[in-house]
Order: sequence, then C-alpha cells, then structure tokens
Amino acid sequence: MDEISVRVAGKKHSVELADSLIRQFWGLSFRSEGKMLFDFGAKTNAFIDMMLLSDPLYLYFLDPERKVIEKMEAEPWGFDPRSWKLYRSDEKYRYLLESFEELELDQGDTVDFEL
Repeated sequence: MDEISVRVAGKKHSVELADSLIRQFWGLSFRSEGKMLFDFGAKTNAFIDMMLLSDPLYLYFLDPERKVIEKMEAEPWGFDPRSWKLYRSDEKYRYLLESFEELELDQGDTVDFEL
C-alpha cells in the first residue's frame, strides 16, 4: 500500500492512501490499528460501513480544501442487524480520513497532505 505523510494539529502521521476502488472497498478491514486517507477524486456522499471491523473508527470527512466538515465515531457491526449502521457526512466530501485512534481534529480544522 502507498503511504503518505499527513499533518494534523502540528503532528505528522503516516497514513495509507486509498485511491483505487479496491483499496476504498477494503479499507481498514480485519485490522485493529492504522490510518487511511480515501481520495474519491470528486465530491461524494458515499456511505461508509463497518462490516469487517472489530474496533471503532474515527471518521473525518474533508472537503476539497482538506477542511474537516464533519467527524464521527463509527461502531463495528455486530450479530444484531440493528447494529448495522451506515455512516456519511451531511455534506458532500472529497476525502475521508479514518483512524483507530482519535486525532486532534475538529470541524473546521485543516489537514495538510500532498498527493
């Protein structure tokens, strides 16, 4: 997997890049650590599922200017179908930063990276 450096609140993080359909589909499935940046190429309102994860994820939805438009904590799916929630921002977004650890990011903050 390709990795890039992402700067969040003055701290550098090594992040996997999900810039293909296969990488975006697979994401951080079957893992319990790591960070991944999804580049959808254009604004989208795609849903994010937690089907193949066993730990919660922090989701940071970014606009084309790399500003956080929404953040949320996503819970993995369980055996009960009522836990099968889909996640997405209320606004269309261009990038999605996923992390098993909470990052020092809030709505309105900017994430610095180069693709």
